[in-house]
Amino acid sequence: MIRLMIAALVLGASQASAETVISYDDGSTYTLEGEQEIFISTPGAPLFTQRAYANGNLYFIAQKPWPSRDYVATPADDLEPGSHEWCEAFVPWANGLTFDQVTWNRYCDTSGNGIYGPGDKPWKG
Repeated sequence: MIRLMIAALVLGASQASAETVISYDDGSTYTLEGEQEIFISTPGAPLFTQRAYANGNLYFIAQKPWPSRDYVATPADDLEPGSHEWCEAFVPWANGLTFDQVTWNRYCDTSGNGIYGPGDKPWKG
């Protein structure tokens, strides 16, 4: 019985899926789809793909960085994070736990009630 429960737990956990989102320094994002995988390198150490030919030759080709982005601009993008205008325009938890969400929690929702409004320090209503 215990083995059956463990097997069911393992199978159930493997069926769970989560969305993987890559956030870039410029504020853009890319969401992985389907069976895409992530490979990370530093600017001084590029990634290579290997191409094997029937005659035994191997060729290594440097990968180019992935150019695609799926970032959608928001009204808060051009505002100073933590300012009254930014706090009003920001939609809490719209993208999960991000650096912007942490900034909103710290500087906008100073009352800790999950809502930006009267009672919060930057409020100018």
